[in-house]
Amino acid sequence: MPAWGGGGSLIAIPSVPSSPASIEFAKIRLAATNTNPFTAQQQHQDWGNEYMEASVLLPPLLKSQATAWVNFLIALKGPINVFQFTAAFAAAYAESLTSDGTTQRYWRLKSNEMRWSIHKASLYGITFECREAL
Repeated sequence: MPAWGGGGSLIAIPSVPSSPASIEFAKIRLAATNTNPFTAQQQHQDWGNEYMEASVLLPPLLKSQATAWVNFLIALKGPINVFQFTAAFAAAYAESLTSDGTTQRYWRLKSNEMRWSIHKASLYGITFECREAL
């Protein structure tokens, strides 16, 4: 497994399906606000940085496709290892997946939790949340 500059290994993301059913992005600004309990005045601290988060929903997968995704999620070891989305995926969501319009972001799972579902028709549902690896 190749390493990347920020610790952990770079894990290859499965290429099928080439893009998710849906993806929701959030930009998290590192800032805080305090409210004085006596005057209700607010103080704001802007720490001058931000990062991206994403919630990814894959289309229903057959067992053969889902096995690769489950193994991928397990290999990430929660937020330890990182990944990059496939070129096809990045092209579909270029504004959100690149940090400067050309360089693809590195991502890691947002938490230690990995989950998936299996439906009666043997279709797998996979959803995961990730955050930009800085």
